[in-house]
Amino acid sequence: MLQGDNNTSYVHRIASGRQRKNTVISLENDGVMIEGDENLLKHATKYYADLFGPGDDHNIHIDQSVWDTLEVVSEADNEDLCKPFSETEIKEALFQMLGNKAAGPDKVHVEFYQKCWHIVKDDIIQLFADFHSDQVNISRINYGIITLLPKVADASRI
Repeated sequence: MLQGDNNTSYVHRIASGRQRKNTVISLENDGVMIEGDENLLKHATKYYADLFGPGDDHNIHIDQSVWDTLEVVSEADNEDLCKPFSETEIKEALFQMLGNKAAGPDKVHVEFYQKCWHIVKDDIIQLFADFHSDQVNISRINYGIITLLPKVADASRI
């Protein structure tokens, strides 16, 4: 408290102590100790994939007669929905977004794309064209980072 927020050795010792306290060195799974960053990563990934991933019985089939004819997309509407993105559509969507919001996964704010549209336009349009033709790997859209923080002293299980 006396040192305040100054960049002092005291502040660094506190931060280092907190880091040591929050670092997971080993975990226990079914009586087996798991150690090492790679093994811990595999264990945590499997744990959360089992917890949040799709179940074994996720093959759901829906009877098409559930929807009324007015609720079904017509062939003409379907063709319109499946056509490639136009430059106008992309630009209108981009400029409807609020520019001062948090940055996306690329760490770039929407405002950058809006202000530099004349520079990045061709790259953005190409990205949408690649997406439409299934040439973009979208697996990282649902990507997340899970950080294990022990809530109790000497935690040994997730």
